[in-house]
Amino acid sequence: MAVLYLLLSALSWTLFDLARKKLVVTESPMILTLAFNLGTFPLYLAGCLIWGSVSVTSGYWIPGLISALIAVTTALGIFTALKYGEFSRVIPVLALTPVVSTLSAGVFLDESLSVWQWIAMLTVIGAIVGAQGGLHHVRSKSFVLMLGVSVGWGVGTVVDKIALQHAGPFFHGMIQTALVSGSMILFYLIYRQRLTLTGRVFALLPALTLFFLAVVLQWLALPVIDAGVVETVKRSVGIIGALVAGYFVFREPISRAQVFWCLLILAGIPVILQPEL
Repeated sequence: MAVLYLLLSALSWTLFDLARKKLVVTESPMILTLAFNLGTFPLYLAGCLIWGSVSVTSGYWIPGLISALIAVTTALGIFTALKYGEFSRVIPVLALTPVVSTLSAGVFLDESLSVWQWIAMLTVIGAIVGAQGGLHHVRSKSFVLMLGVSVGWGVGTVVDKIALQHAGPFFHGMIQTALVSGSMILFYLIYRQRLTLTGRVFALLPALTLFFLAVVLQWLALPVIDAGVVETVKRSVGIIGALVAGYFVFREPISRAQVFWCLLILAGIPVILQPEL
């Protein structure tokens, strides 16, 4: 069941990225992030009330607060990278996230992958970078920022796993969205920026629902599956989904090299998931 949750989560992330790509044409990425966090808070609250997922132990608060801090920091890192206009060229550096998660999980959770899983994971990461055209501008400010985001997301997945040992996913989501939303609103007030959407709020509902499903399903899979495996599968499905959607929805061309890299990614995923199947 955990593998199914993971695959559904990865698919939800892919569809969410597609929906978000359409929304950022008219909306600020930062406004969208704030809207998604504010919008999912009542969904997490409803989940707590319906499924009684409000029990929490004292061991939750340190990893829970660290997770929220990482979420805020990485969000600001991405927004700053967008200002430099090189974001799309350094996206491949996010492929390092699974390595960071795997190494962090080894230190904090005593998780370890087999030799074949490591080989498959590193191969898939190389294929992800290849499918996105390789690394460019490795000395740019955007590259440094995205490297920090990659490390933050990788460690954040492990911290989430630790927090979920002490609280349910809906309670964790409620705390995370509240803290992230509060921090972003404070940021807006300090810099006196407008907190308004240019379009209708209802236009966000499909993306918001996908965002909620992606996060909850990932958290349901995380306690059972190694953190590095979760990140690798999520990134793999995401890049393939992005290329397929780009071709069929946005009429973006796909080269033969990208098809090869995608096939290599698909071949690596079963090897990475093999212990869980």
